[in-house]
Amino acid sequence: MKWRKILAAGMGLVLAAGLISGCGGQKKETGNGKKDDQEKAMGRYVEEDLKPPVQDGETPLGAYKKDGILYLYTSGGSQDSDVKYYSYQYKDGQWSDAQEETGLIDVASDFGLNYLGYGQDGSVYAIGQTLNPTDDIPYGWHIFKNVQDGDSWEDITPDNLTKADENGMAAFVTDIDTLADGSLCVANGSTGQAEIYKDGEKVFSADMEPMMSNFQNTISASPNRLAVTAKDGKGVTFYNTDDFSEAGSASLTKKEESFNLTPGTDGTWYCLTESGIVRFQETGDLMETLLDGSYGKMGATGVSVVSFFCGDDDDFYTLYNEYDKGGLFMARYTYKKDMPVSADDTLTVYGLKENKTVQQAISLFQTQNPDVKVDYSYAVGEHEKPTSDDIRNLNTELLGGNGADVLILDRLPVDSYIEKGVLADISSLRDELVKDSGMLENVAGALERDGKVYGLPARIGVPVMASKDDTDKALESIEALTSYLRENPQAQVLGDAVHTYAAETLLAVMYQELVKGDGSIDEEKMAEFIDDYLQICENIDTKLLEESVGYDPEDTEDRNIYFSAGYFSRYKDGTVSLYELQGYSSMMYPAYSINTAGIQPKAVNSSYVPYTIAGINASSKQQETAELFIKALMSDDVQGSDTRDGYPVTESAFSNMLAYADTDTAQKEQIASSYKDFKTGEEIMDEYGNADGQTLQTYLDLIRTLDKPFIPNQTLFDTVLEEMEKCYEGTETSAEAAKAIGQKMDTYLSE
Repeated sequence: MKWRKILAAGMGLVLAAGLISGCGGQKKETGNGKKDDQEKAMGRYVEEDLKPPVQDGETPLGAYKKDGILYLYTSGGSQDSDVKYYSYQYKDGQWSDAQEETGLIDVASDFGLNYLGYGQDGSVYAIGQTLNPTDDIPYGWHIFKNVQDGDSWEDITPDNLTKADENGMAAFVTDIDTLADGSLCVANGSTGQAEIYKDGEKVFSADMEPMMSNFQNTISASPNRLAVTAKDGKGVTFYNTDDFSEAGSASLTKKEESFNLTPGTDGTWYCLTESGIVRFQETGDLMETLLDGSYGKMGATGVSVVSFFCGDDDDFYTLYNEYDKGGLFMARYTYKKDMPVSADDTLTVYGLKENKTVQQAISLFQTQNPDVKVDYSYAVGEHEKPTSDDIRNLNTELLGGNGADVLILDRLPVDSYIEKGVLADISSLRDELVKDSGMLENVAGALERDGKVYGLPARIGVPVMASKDDTDKALESIEALTSYLRENPQAQVLGDAVHTYAAETLLAVMYQELVKGDGSIDEEKMAEFIDDYLQICENIDTKLLEESVGYDPEDTEDRNIYFSAGYFSRYKDGTVSLYELQGYSSMMYPAYSINTAGIQPKAVNSSYVPYTIAGINASSKQQETAELFIKALMSDDVQGSDTRDGYPVTESAFSNMLAYADTDTAQKEQIASSYKDFKTGEEIMDEYGNADGQTLQTYLDLIRTLDKPFIPNQTLFDTVLEEMEKCYEGTETSAEAAKAIGQKMDTYLSE
């Protein structure tokens, strides 16, 4: 389930502790007018990890609080046994031992439960998905109510929600709640409506936000109101629960990715988003931020919200699913009157592209350093391509002695920055991280120049190639490739790939040979290289391939990888498949296909691709704080998260990854995919899952041997691709392209 942000701190919401009833005021200082001596607003919410005693592999089902006791429900199991459900109780600062929930286990024989919650009528409810559909019980979602003895669950799904449609599927129930009289509130993802059922009969419906995931918070009930998210996702409408008339609405100015509602008292509601906790009135008159998301788990990547509710003492509880770690996080948010509303200091962080690992580190750093506010900015989103203007504007700022304290150097001209003194030497930090944090020594030297270190990668991509024969030797050099194609004029060399993927991959493989030490190019080799590329495209028949897969040449999404050819194609003599692996979850199909073929993965030029490369601006006045942020990037919390943007770079993260690989949670995850051979028309179906520990160990051992960081000059890389595209389209010869590339790079280097 992805986040769906609706309320954000940057939307003009008021950050003012004075607006929080009974939550403190301001602390007045006297002095000389400096920031520390001015009036300082005090009092804000802080996050506490309640650390429930769950076992590895247990995932969250739901949580609620009743009669002063916090109840937590989880699911777990093994590959060789059925799923089991457990409950825990938290009271007076202590957790109980796990209690096996036999009633839920009985339900799970026919239904896969994915949510449990507490209704306004004082009963507990759960949602389950049909596991073994039949004509009588079609595939869909059912609703269960816990009966009085606590061990039994009754299926209370309204009849019309269990009826199959023309596709043989019953309703998709994405959220539930109940009114005080026991009426059932249902978010029907199939119809896109919030519905109320009384005694099994539908008595009310209203349009809501369309279904986006198996479970999403789209409705919430208070003793006298039902809150429903608007169809466009830009507001919340409130209905009276006695006659279902509209009682008010809160207009929200921005639809984002995820939000979670819970009622307070006297028309007050609370919303938890990626950006924090917000309080607002059902009339829409007042909105205020109680906690900025950067100070809590909600601001982290790799998490989703399962339960969010108010406590008894102006506090809040949130149960998070840490799906990137296969675990959970139970948080309590309490008001601390002696905590400043805003931080005294600010650390600025900048990167060209939005970065999930950086966002994860910010969340951790803010928790560890509440007196420092991280101001993170970037030019484009994660899957957008930055422009030359983005880089040029940053260069102007940096060369003027300005710019962010911490620079994420991905795709930036790092060697130019080093030459011009923009980056600070962080050799001592590198040595400390290698010694004390177990950072991989081969990776820690990615930006070492003349004995000094100017940046440290927090993630790496790992290019690997595989072939049934020795065709991979053709990729050892341009000379070897040209010779191979001369001897085998029909050889496609690369596994099936559209022409743009083939261009990127071949250029990445041959980049070091094409670029001279001063950053210019060897025009003769470049022309030869482009001719080889065009012959490979012809031999693959990329035009037929692109027609068969519906390739869109106008697609500008950035895939954030350099090596990718032959991903979904069977290994054949005379072809090489190349993959850029970016973490455990990215290994699924490549590791499966390589193992199935009975071959071994090989490194590409002994190289790895550094990502999330953190450097410190030499002009920054926050050198020590910037180092603390880089340490947060290398922490176990951040390194242990599979953010799908690269492998971690510490030994402890490798150990945790290996331990997770052999868990039941990891090995139960299966994916089925199919593709059609575009030449034969054969439909090929594969089913595969996560790599086991033994397979993973092979790749981790390979990573430790890699000693050549692949950090291309992105301007040159993109320039070459632009000219290769012209050659592919037939508007330019390889010689003309090589000359144009040379001229453009000479101009670039002279600027």
